Amino acid sequence: MPTLSQHVGSAEELITRLQDLPSLPAVVMQVYQMADDPNVHAHQIAQTISKDQGFTARVLRIANSAYYGMTRQVSTIDEAVVVLGMNTVKNLALIAATYPLFQRALIGYTPHVSGLWTHSLAVGLIAQHGARRFESKVRNEAFTAGLLHDVGKLVISSSLSSWMGELHELVHGKRLSVHQAEQELFGFTHEEVGALLIERWKLPTRIAHMIRYHHQSLEANDPNCALIEYADHCANRLGYMMNPEAPEEPFDTRVLNVLGMSLDESELFFQQAGEMLKASQALFTLK
Repeated sequence: MPTLSQHVGSAEELITRLQDLPSLPAVVMQVYQMADDPNVHAHQIAQTISKDQGFTARVLRIANSAYYGMTRQVSTIDEAVVVLGMNTVKNLALIAATYPLFQRALIGYTPHVSGLWTHSLAVGLIAQHGARRFESKVRNEAFTAGLLHDVGKLVISSSLSSWMGELHELVHGKRLSVHQAEQELFGFTHEEVGALLIERWKLPTRIAHMIRYHHQSLEANDPNCALIEYADHCANRLGYMMNPEAPEEPFDTRVLNVLGMSLDESELFFQQAGEMLKASQALFTLK
């Protein structure tokens, strides 16, 4: 099987050479940088979001969705910050930004327009739920890492479109996992590409690390990476797959050891995650 070495030698080269990388709105980039600054107040973040009227309207629609159980409608970002908290509003901004970016079919990965969005949001919500369950130090980053864990597929599908037929054949013909097929065909994977894109977006380094090893958390021996790998597995098992026709990514149960979780505890968590996603359906069908 030929590789792309004569065209693109590495994930780093792919990211460096591309002129039209996917991007988040500037307001989201600002919000993330401000949220990490202890001298920035919630009102300043609300002001930053509110500068973009169209984006503000989308954030408020999400805030007022049934998922957040608001007892009254909020009409400003300042109100949303007071009622929901700064970190939740930061996540709302990310949801509002990624929905239009992810609501598309990806050649080579899924023919379903909602496949990337549905799977990514499910992983983000499960990762957030898991971070609370494990009292993780990355509670503020878990949702972001989960939501963006497959963003590398967006880059690969759009930039290496002439190779997507070969990728599809490896996955659907030879029944390799997507991770294995990418490695065989390109010499790098969507995790590597995604982590580099996150760094280009200047999001926190821990998020890039969690994405880079979300299929190899045993190699990293990192509970934060294991959380994303486990959330990915749970989402697939619960039916929130990017492409139901593709082979499922293999899951090594030793990942549970990294999380300090028994098989019985895993089954209980799986049931709770399923109930949580059922209660979150309003977020999957944003307008």
